Amino acid sequence: MARENRQLDCKKVGRWRLDKQLAALVVLCLALFSGQLAAQQPNVINNFVQKHFPHSYAEQMARFGLKQQSSRDSISQNSKNKTIVLVHGLDDPGKVWMNLQPALLKQGYDIWRFEYPDDQPIHESARLLYQALVKWQVQLGSNIEIIAHSMGGLVSREMLTHPEFSCTECQQQRPMVDRLIMVGTPNAGSELARFRYFSEIRDQIFSGDFHWLGGFVDGNGEAGEELIPGSPFLTQLNSRRHPAETEYVIIAGLLTTNELAQLTLQLELVKKLNETIQQISQQVIQKLGDGLVSLDSAALAGVPLYKVTGTHLTIIRNVFKDSQRVPPAIPLIEKLMKQSSH
Repeated sequence: MARENRQLDCKKVGRWRLDKQLAALVVLCLALFSGQLAAQQPNVINNFVQKHFPHSYAEQMARFGLKQQSSRDSISQNSKNKTIVLVHGLDDPGKVWMNLQPALLKQGYDIWRFEYPDDQPIHESARLLYQALVKWQVQLGSNIEIIAHSMGGLVSREMLTHPEFSCTECQQQRPMVDRLIMVGTPNAGSELARFRYFSEIRDQIFSGDFHWLGGFVDGNGEAGEELIPGSPFLTQLNSRRHPAETEYVIIAGLLTTNELAQLTLQLELVKKLNETIQQISQQVIQKLGDGLVSLDSAALAGVPLYKVTGTHLTIIRNVFKDSQRVPPAIPLIEKLMKQSSH
């Protein structure tokens, strides 16, 4: 009987893997097809989906917006604590806050999460963020702090500095942003953004709420293009002054030697680098940064930069839910938040 149960379990696992593989293949094909089509006609896919699948489109769009994560009781008991808005990055399955959010809730902060179609133009995402802050200004309070991971930092910076959202009247309509904490944000871009179709698979397959329209509703891949170093978007964004009323803070990751070795294996470069992996200089590791965003890309002139060890994801969250490890950016963020609590 035990053997039969094991055989059934193996079959279930096999079917699950096959389903995931097929789903991944479908998403990749759809992503590649939509990417090519969108390059020629940017709005054609979105308009087609809205017209022919209005119900499913509405369901997918309902996922987006600003949503409160705190309980009313915790807010009333800790009313002195500021409101924190969390903004995720490109093709994130929604797990990036799995460790930080509980830690901040435990401290009694009023936590809100901003979800958005992260493949669309970053400016459009910034507009959604601005509109959400205006809509919920009364509930959010007069002052907030934003913690953003990866591309979320660019979305936030665009919202804070673009003339469409930063005029005096615009600022009066939304809460004042006292501070923006950017974790692993590619302020100067990332070359790996060129492989965004594979991160789209991760986003859609492993998000826990896979829907075949998800890849279309998210956008047409414009965000990935804008993340490439030297893009017109990054050039314009980095040419603007930092807002005087908002403090910027950067947290950047550095690969450890062991993590670099693992990355080398994954990239199948072990034959070329294995002999010298232990001798790689600190300068090279700093150039690699967290494996996705280099220190040079994360840095902004005049902005404090804190370094923590880990990869682009492990600096802010664990890979497994049951892990007892504390991601290194979390204690740093908690310390920064306490410094601003009066």
